[in-house]
Amino acid sequence: MTQALLSIGSNMNHPQLQIETAFARLKEHFDHVLMSSLYLTEPVGGIPQDDYINAAIQIETQQSAQELLLILMTLEEQAHRNRANQTPNGPRNLDLDIILFGDEIVSGSDLTIPHPRYRERRFVLEPLCEIAPEAIDPQTQQSISRLLELCTDENWVQILDEKVPSL
Repeated sequence: MTQALLSIGSNMNHPQLQIETAFARLKEHFDHVLMSSLYLTEPVGGIPQDDYINAAIQIETQQSAQELLLILMTLEEQAHRNRANQTPNGPRNLDLDIILFGDEIVSGSDLTIPHPRYRERRFVLEPLCEIAPEAIDPQTQQSISRLLELCTDENWVQILDEKVPSL
């Protein structure tokens, strides 16, 4: 089994419901699924837009990173996300990213693991640190908690509520 860490976010069409729905669907695919608290976060880059709700999800899987990516893309499509027609860093119904996949390093045209910008994004690191503070980035050999300490992102991140029940 491989432990994968995901980032999930939304700022359109009832963001909390989008996240809770995607989480429930992930629980249908995987046996061990844990989600952090929800966080209200400031949008980073892109056009002016509403604040996001973000969280981190930890799963255990026997699937490959590519197979996981296909599941995540299907969940985004079910939430009516159309990557081909969206504004870069713009608003979205649902965004699911693989941040870490065990100790794998993947560099492909459609998938890069670790996620290339996660170390610079407080809205990813804070929820990750809540559920997997000791997880190690295979490129830097630093823990998530250490990466959060080193993060220079000054955008605000505010905890929204208690954890969603997990399996």
